[in-house]
Order: sequence, then structure tokens, then C-alpha cells
Amino acid sequence: MKNTKLKLVAVTTAAALLSTTAYSQVTISGYLETSFMTGNQSLNNNIGATKALGTENQIKFSIAGKTSNGWAYSGYQTIETDETTSGFIDRLIEIRPSADVALFYGYDAVKGSEIARTATPYATERHTDVTGLSSINDVIDVTSGGHYVGFDILNVGPAGQFSVAYNPNLDSGSQSGSDRIANNSATNSRMGWSAGYKVTPVTGLTIAAGLTKIDHVVAANEDATAKTLGFTYAQAPFAIGYQRVLNEGTKTGTTTLIEDKIDILSATFAASKEVTIGLGYMRNTRTVDGVEDPDNTKSKLASIAYNLGPVVLSLNYEQDTDTASNVSSGPVNGRDFNTTKAKIKVNY
Repeated sequence: MKNTKLKLVAVTTAAALLSTTAYSQVTISGYLETSFMTGNQSLNNNIGATKALGTENQIKFSIAGKTSNGWAYSGYQTIETDETTSGFIDRLIEIRPSADVALFYGYDAVKGSEIARTATPYATERHTDVTGLSSINDVIDVTSGGHYVGFDILNVGPAGQFSVAYNPNLDSGSQSGSDRIANNSATNSRMGWSAGYKVTPVTGLTIAAGLTKIDHVVAANEDATAKTLGFTYAQAPFAIGYQRVLNEGTKTGTTTLIEDKIDILSATFAASKEVTIGLGYMRNTRTVDGVEDPDNTKSKLASIAYNLGPVVLSLNYEQDTDTASNVSSGPVNGRDFNTTKAKIKVNY
């Protein structure tokens, strides 16, 4: 009898929990991916080869619903590990007082100028994601790896999105709790805001633009400004796009004025319902303290993806030439990388 009562209590408790509003609206998604990378690096004719087999796991908890006064709300938290870093990463809390206005807090979620970060089409990954080389740059933003607040104005133009994000302290990173100040927050050496606009004015054409401003409080450090404008035109089975990025200064701050002019051209072709082929080209012209470097960093990318529903197989081959060793130095002639990356990704 005692066991029967305990079982009845357990079942009743579980049913009560599952029937609450919060639990009924939680959804779980994510992926598991494994990649094999092989390639070589050459520096002034000295060649070194490398191989690596690695994994990345991500779980995303999402929730959405209505507040007691009828406003829509949503939020999510992602947990990720890639064998080198693990933990709670991108997250977002969003409240919509109306269908056209959203107020948000986020960490590492895509808002502000970051909505215009990738304006061209790719079959698999972008140039910056295949290998993670620091010298192949994106538009500078205030949202990656930081806490911020902001707002979206939706349906600006034909289904357009205008997003503004403000980060009051880029030093705090992921270490600021909701009830304490992180140890490094007292520095507060930089703050900034960004804005992005993305719109599809006619069928098949998507235009994206972004602007970022970062104020470095330390007088010796150069402030950062970033601008980007790009488009994608898709007419099945083809898609093509071009993007220009202008970065002045750096996100972390440096006494050297670094200016990057980045041009990106990419295209995709859907060979079948399952197979997509992609090509990409990126060129970064770097100027250091007003002197343009004679060498340009170039990246060429060829990709193919085989989509089997929840399972995606992909193959990337990337050539990176005359790359810089870090974000504040000029490109190095002969510092070249050739990388082949095969990946299997399972979504759930």
C-alpha cells in the first residue's frame, strides 16, 4: 500500500509540473557535429602540416508565450561545448509590446549591426568559420561575447528589420551576474552601440546594412567604427551576393590605427533538392597608421553540402594567403593556409 501511495504521489506531482504554462511552452533543439580537418601552413617556404578530429555539441532551450497584459514574449538559452570552451553561451530575452516593436536583452545573440554580418549566400560555412583564423575579419560589433540591451523595429519597409543594440561595458564579457559586478567591470574601458537593417524590397533580393561605434575610454586607444553594406540575389537554383565591410580601429582597443577594407563575393547553386554547391572569395586590404600594406589577405572557399533532413554532410576547401598573425598587425607575405574540412552534423 505504501509503494502504491508513493507512486500515486509521484505521478500526480509530475503531471502538475508538466501542466504548468512555463513547462508546456519550453522547446529543446540543438545539434551534434564532428569534423575532420587537414591542411598545411607555409611561411616563407617553411611548410607544416596538421590534422584534427573534433566535435561540437549544442543544446538550446526556448520558450515563448503571452504576458498577462497580452504582450508576446520569448527567450532562449544555449549550452555549448567545442572541447576547448564549454558553458552557457548565447541567450536572449525579448518582449513585444506590439507586433512592430521588440525590446530585448541579449548575450552573444545576433542583434544590432550583427544582423548584417553575413549578407552573402554560403552553401555551408563562411570564410571566418571554416578555420577560425583571427586575421580573416568580420564587421566589428558590440554583441559578440558581450551583454547588451536594445530594440527592434519590425516591418520597416517590406518586412524589414531595424535593430539597435547598446553595450555599456565591453570589458565585462560573460562575467557579469544579475546581482553582482564582475571583477573586471570596474575597468569599463570601452562601451558602444550598433545598428543594423535588413530588408527584402523585391522577391529574391535581400539588402543588409550595419553601423557600429565603440568608445575607448583610454585616451591612447583609437575608437572603433565599422560599416557594412551587402546584398544577396536569389533566383532558384542560383544565389549570388556581394558585401563591403569597412572597419576602423579594433574592438579590444589599440594605440595603432588599424583600418580594414573587406570585400566578399559568394554564390551558391542548388544542384538538387539535397545537394548545394558554393564558392566564396574574400579580400582584406589593411592599412596601419595611414600606410596601406602592399599585401592583401585573400581567402578562397569551395563548398558542397548534402542535406539528408536532420543529417547534413559537408566538405569545405579553403585557401588563405598572406594572412596576419593578429588583428593589429599587417598581413605577412607567404603566411598561407590550405585547409580541407569534412563534417557531419546531426540536428535535433
